[in-house]
Amino acid sequence: MICTNCGSRNVNGNKFCTNCGVELDHFESTPYIHCSKCGYDNDQENKFCTSCGNKLQHKTSEILNHKHNKSSKHKIKYEHKQNRSINEIHSADRSNSKKIKIFWIATGAAVTIILCIAVFIETSNNNFDKNEFPIPKGISEVKSNDPMIEAKVYEIASKFVCSCGSCNEESLEICKCERSIEERQFIRDYLQQNQKPDAIVIALANKYGWMKAEFASIYNVDKSKIWNSNKTASKLEINKELINSSPNTLLGNNTQNNLQNTIAILSDKYTIYSAFNCPCGKCALDELKDCNCGHPGGAQEIKKFVDEKISESKYSIGEITEMVNNKYGGKKI
Repeated sequence: MICTNCGSRNVNGNKFCTNCGVELDHFESTPYIHCSKCGYDNDQENKFCTSCGNKLQHKTSEILNHKHNKSSKHKIKYEHKQNRSINEIHSADRSNSKKIKIFWIATGAAVTIILCIAVFIETSNNNFDKNEFPIPKGISEVKSNDPMIEAKVYEIASKFVCSCGSCNEESLEICKCERSIEERQFIRDYLQQNQKPDAIVIALANKYGWMKAEFASIYNVDKSKIWNSNKTASKLEINKELINSSPNTLLGNNTQNNLQNTIAILSDKYTIYSAFNCPCGKCALDELKDCNCGHPGGAQEIKKFVDEKISESKYSIGEITEMVNNKYGGKKI
């Protein structure tokens, strides 16, 4: 075995070079060729003996084995280095992948928490708004972005009382029931069509009625479309006695007889409502005037029927009351 450090020849099996002391195991052992003339051992690559110059006889298999072993060792070392590099890259990729995964999980959790908080706040605000100003479902008020139009809507609505008959006769501009929203939208639509305010007032009175009495002298509308709070209050006082009395009893009383035969106007609807309980049998509210249910034979259907009969301008309060009782029942005893 030849030491690759100093070139000295060592006996095969030596662990250290006898000349320089380098560990032989760390170096590749080099096969040598024995010179047939002088007996000197030459390196495998030598073609001539370095001692006597004699041409060396190489064994083809030894040369090929030597070259193959040498290239195999280089290949193994290269593959080992390459595999180690690939493993290091994969390890780094896995580490980065874990970091990215943790980042996205944390981001998703944060976004989820923020969304939950936003939904909770929005729901709380909506619940507060609904409790503070309850607006019925089924119809929504779409206000204009033009403040001038909204001011005109408020001004025109203030000349009327809500015509639904079940919200304590509130002024139209502040009432929150479905009918009031419908009436204000009626005003708004005409204003957006550039109609004159006075024409809108008359159109609203003709369609819904319940114009406040103090404005009646300004606009030329039918007296049946005018709401009079004093008149309504006086009728409410005698309402129970009037409606519950039979026609025979009413004949002896001129005042009651006149009221019985007076043609009903829109402001009389509340008087008629007050004579009934809601007959649908499915509501928590007893009084028809306070109920607005949509059940078959319920408040909405009865109130619509009363409005239709009043709009015909040929029936008195007592006659319409009897019609309602005959068709739906629910008249108070």
